[in-house]
Amino acid sequence: MLAGLGMFSIVVTVLYGTKKVSDYRDLRRTETVGYCEDCHIYKAARLFARGEPVRSIEDRLAKSYEFDPMRIQETLALALPHRSDRDGGYQAFLKAVNQVIGEEVYG
Repeated sequence: MLAGLGMFSIVVTVLYGTKKVSDYRDLRRTETVGYCEDCHIYKAARLFARGEPVRSIEDRLAKSYEFDPMRIQETLALALPHRSDRDGGYQAFLKAVNQVIGEEVYG
């Protein structure tokens, strides 16, 4: 009877450990995939900070579900004066996006 109880506790421990590892991997996968509000915004911000042409930034923002042409122009109008900032205007771009959509989502 003790042998059966020992085997049962080993099986339960292995199953519990497997479940914990699976949960951890799922959590890490969502972090590395970039589980974010809208990844196109962050990609556009990186393009903006690297000094890419405005047209390529507009194209990237057009792929976002949150932006229409009017919002794109408004965002760029707010962010372009900050392109010479130390970080290339990355934070200013995200701040402009937040201001245009009316929520503090990106940062």
